[in-house]
Amino acid sequence: MQGTLRLVACCALALNLAAFAQAPVDETTPSQPAKRIPVFGNADEFALTTDVSYYIPQDRVNRDIDLQTAAVTIAAHMRHGWEFQFDGIALRAQGYRTLQNGVLAPQIPSDALGLAVGPSVRWNFLQFSRFRPFVVAEGAFIVFDRPWPARGTVNDFFLRAGGGISVRVSRAYWIESTFHFAHISDGECLCAGNPSWQGKGISLGLRRSFNHEPDGHGHPGWWPFRYANENAWITTVEDYTPLPGFNRKNGTVETDMRELRISRAWHFPHHLELQLGGMATTKTTVGFGPALRWNFLERERWRLFADTGSDFVQTGSLGYIVPWGKNMGYNFFFRDRGGASFQLHRAYWLEASIGWAHVSSGFGWGSQLLPWSGQGTSISLRHTFGKQSEL
Repeated sequence: MQGTLRLVACCALALNLAAFAQAPVDETTPSQPAKRIPVFGNADEFALTTDVSYYIPQDRVNRDIDLQTAAVTIAAHMRHGWEFQFDGIALRAQGYRTLQNGVLAPQIPSDALGLAVGPSVRWNFLQFSRFRPFVVAEGAFIVFDRPWPARGTVNDFFLRAGGGISVRVSRAYWIESTFHFAHISDGECLCAGNPSWQGKGISLGLRRSFNHEPDGHGHPGWWPFRYANENAWITTVEDYTPLPGFNRKNGTVETDMRELRISRAWHFPHHLELQLGGMATTKTTVGFGPALRWNFLERERWRLFADTGSDFVQTGSLGYIVPWGKNMGYNFFFRDRGGASFQLHRAYWLEASIGWAHVSSGFGWGSQLLPWSGQGTSISLRHTFGKQSEL
């Protein structure tokens, strides 16, 4: 009998301990907030990407060198299209460099292996559930196993920029393809004495994404941006041609101005809009500046507008990582435009405009753009978000 009572007591004690272990945790107990990396805590997606690339040289006469790369990338994707990446790259170069020694032009082998690391920035200017077209720019530092190109340096910079498309093939996997323009040099100059290499190529990659819940935005924002009733990112392609009377065959006159512009926009209730953005031309020219837009006629699905803006423009070698030096020149690029905006989707608008542009006299230590005036057209894709335009 006593044995039976002891067995029952042991079973009761075991059941009580099990019940205590399974008791729900008091959810009212305050918990410590998770620590997040600044900026990247606002990412809605993290990803790991692997890709391979093949590049052909721009100049096969003096740099007959093909380049292959394999990269592993860690990416943090922001909700409205921007993406910050960090790349680790392995490079393999095969070919010949031609030395310019008077009449004789001997070819010397220029094979090398290298490792590179560096950041890149990507702008997904369209975002849908199944595909994302994008533009991307990257700067990396390379260490080769020998001077490259031949009789060059062991340490070089790897710059590349281009565009591509990402296509979702399953819940977490994407296939990506990118076309790049690439440049490798030690950053001294784009001249005969600097054994630089330039080329173009295509890459194919596989992306594994991990969803992430971004931090909330509880702060009201900076003045006056807190009063904006709509926010937007605008991707623009512009083409300005010189006014009639300019001699296009005159090599001393800069002719067409073609650029890609990416701008951040804040639309306010009284039809005014402030924009801040950067631009890059088909030549070695980049700029940044503000614009002010007046949407003088606004309807639910279309708007008519006029805007004016200016950019501080830098010209010179793309081989420079730090934007100053003896070959750098500076100008101001002014523009006035008028156009229309049409809604294509809840969050996307197509904009077209015509306008006038002027390049001021330059200053600085190197070559600048010559004074120039012209007219042109632009076409833009506008991605809206905010209080009245969330997806």
